[in-house]
Amino acid sequence: MIKRGRTPVEEAARLLCACVKHTCAAERIPLEAAVGRVCMQDISAAVCQPPFSRSPLDGYAARSADIAQARPEKPAVLPVSLHLYAGSTPAPLAPGTAARVMTGAPVPEGADCVVAQEQTDCGQKTVSIYKSVSGGANICLRGEDFQAGEPLTRRGQRLDFARIGLLAGQGIASVEVSKKPRVAVLSTGDELTGAGLPLAPGKIYDSNCAMLCARLAELGAQAFPLSPCADDLDALCARISQALPSCDFLITTGGVSVGERDLMPEAVQRAGGNILFYGIAAKPGSPALGAEIAGKPVLCLSGNPFAALATFEMLARPVLHRLSGKAGEAFVRRCARLETGFPKPSDLRRFVRARYNGETVVPPAAGHSSGGIGSLAGCNCLIDIPAGSPPLAPGDKVEVLLL
Repeated sequence: MIKRGRTPVEEAARLLCACVKHTCAAERIPLEAAVGRVCMQDISAAVCQPPFSRSPLDGYAARSADIAQARPEKPAVLPVSLHLYAGSTPAPLAPGTAARVMTGAPVPEGADCVVAQEQTDCGQKTVSIYKSVSGGANICLRGEDFQAGEPLTRRGQRLDFARIGLLAGQGIASVEVSKKPRVAVLSTGDELTGAGLPLAPGKIYDSNCAMLCARLAELGAQAFPLSPCADDLDALCARISQALPSCDFLITTGGVSVGERDLMPEAVQRAGGNILFYGIAAKPGSPALGAEIAGKPVLCLSGNPFAALATFEMLARPVLHRLSGKAGEAFVRRCARLETGFPKPSDLRRFVRARYNGETVVPPAAGHSSGGIGSLAGCNCLIDIPAGSPPLAPGDKVEVLLL
């Protein structure tokens, strides 16, 4: 029998991550399909932005010296020598004239300002300008957003909508990204029934697999949900062996406690696994088990839904981060003050579901069972309570892990 210990959470995550010898391979995909993916190349601007000086409004481009004395009672009257629109290729502006420009139009060479049309009579052949403006007024200068050669994204950065826009503005049609980590999810237990089937007495529907697969998708992985497996040693060994060749990471739920039918530790060993840890110094989910089988990480979680989710966040997310080649930390942590207290002391490190509101955090008033997920809906963080903490009071400062 394998003895359960209390491995610190960070050490358990480190041991699992050490199983990942290589990040997922790169692939080139269309830019519009790359949102949420991890960029696998450094990309710098090939052209500056904007690539030419342009007008941000409808009006008239002119030389500021030609309109320096303009005022309502004595406007500057200039011939209109050019009409320019977004996409126009302008000729130089002749001295003593103005160019009619629309929003986005290039500012012609020779002009050093743009006057809003509201300060003119909007003339087409000649224009009366009622207000002087200084040189540089109302012009978006070439390269003021960024210059050619400036970095736009780095290897390991997640491509969000803003970076997609930056790259599209460079005319980039495709980008090299990390392939999505392939993660198989297997729920175990005699009590489990698949979705869509009649629910017999003593049975429950399998929520863990769907919940974890959804979370994996949110985190940028490709999840492979497997049908539930009964508490049978031979069947568990077979399912583990069948799943591993087609995935980068295997996650199971159930069968890790100390009951007579908690067979996962033995099944992992029989399947050729090297157990890295069994039991973590935190709750819920303290029976979590980590192993390496055929060079791949295997994480076995509690069958209790919230316990499975909490330990998934702490142990699986670092593995996914490493597999996908992401730069930076796997977690975003914040400090906040409790709006309401938490009444239980914490002998072990404890993770509590809650709602983070920027400066404050609110745990649910009830529903903190490791087997319940009703109160998880609407939560966006886990409160990380250190071991040995007394009950927490409103106003206490806590650290939260954003989901």
